[in-house]
Amino acid sequence: MFVLFVAAVFTFNKIKLAQEFEMLKDAGYYNPVSVGDYSLNVYTSGNPEGKHRLVALAGGGVMNYGMHLTPVTDRFKDDNQIVVVDRAGYGLSDDNRNTQTVEQIVSDYRAALQNAGIEAPYILLPHSIGGVYATYWVSEYPDEIEGIVFFDGSQITADFELDDIPTPAADTRDMILCKMGFFRLASSHYVFPLPGERTEEEQKISFALNVRNGVNHANASENELINENGRFAFEHIKENDVPKIYVCAGTGFATEEDVLNHVEFMNEQRVNNGMKPINYDKSLIPITLEQSQNMRDTVIKPYIEKMGNCEMVLLGGDHFIFDQRPDDCADVIRQLFDKIEKK
Repeated sequence: MFVLFVAAVFTFNKIKLAQEFEMLKDAGYYNPVSVGDYSLNVYTSGNPEGKHRLVALAGGGVMNYGMHLTPVTDRFKDDNQIVVVDRAGYGLSDDNRNTQTVEQIVSDYRAALQNAGIEAPYILLPHSIGGVYATYWVSEYPDEIEGIVFFDGSQITADFELDDIPTPAADTRDMILCKMGFFRLASSHYVFPLPGERTEEEQKISFALNVRNGVNHANASENELINENGRFAFEHIKENDVPKIYVCAGTGFATEEDVLNHVEFMNEQRVNNGMKPINYDKSLIPITLEQSQNMRDTVIKPYIEKMGNCEMVLLGGDHFIFDQRPDDCADVIRQLFDKIEKK
């Protein structure tokens, strides 16, 4: 019975992956670009002859980052080109066994864009750990970058250290389970609908991108190197005058209203996803505000000052701040446009 169950899960997953792949191709999401002996997927929308090329760099494990960003980036697509490059092992890109160092990942990004005929300079829109790659990119190749908006980028330091990094053994186990189709089976615990007003097609595309990979060789390597990559990027920062804006979300709480609005948003999402809302103790608000201020003063300010020409913007809220506050995130991109014009 167990063997039959595993075979059924494996077969069902294979059938669904094939169906979803056809759907993604029909929707125009599949555009493989060779970067050597493997391909990265480069999805574009908007105006290819537009003024700027906005390039999205996903956070760790965020396979559908471009879909998260559409409430923000769709506002700019009439006059700009929007580009989403899935790094190795993400979305519709190939998996590979290359060690996913900062240098490897940035090299892949640059090769994919160049081979897709998307010429620099670029405006980078990194989220979370994507900020590590953007930091290295702008330090090593500043002439390729017009500007950067860091959406709650990882707050890197010389001794950057995140806890709870999966072990190689755990990654190997999860890769096997994903290959067998069990990630799809457990997807209700890991894959949630996009927040906000989305079409049925958008939700289907988002789900298909999310369940396509789970854990594979490339993102397992990225996970294992996350701390080393953060320290490496910090140590190799070269100050320059490329305009940058760092959006503080999880560390951007400056008022009681910021905190309460975030709790309300978080509970709305929990209810929408079939979970119970949390009972937030308002006595914790002063602690949250103090911790946010301390993180900004001791970690983020030294980081952005080291990069040079980087402004801090406080948008206290969810780590996926573009889901919670798309209007404000769009305004930040407009601020960056103004900085570029004035440079």
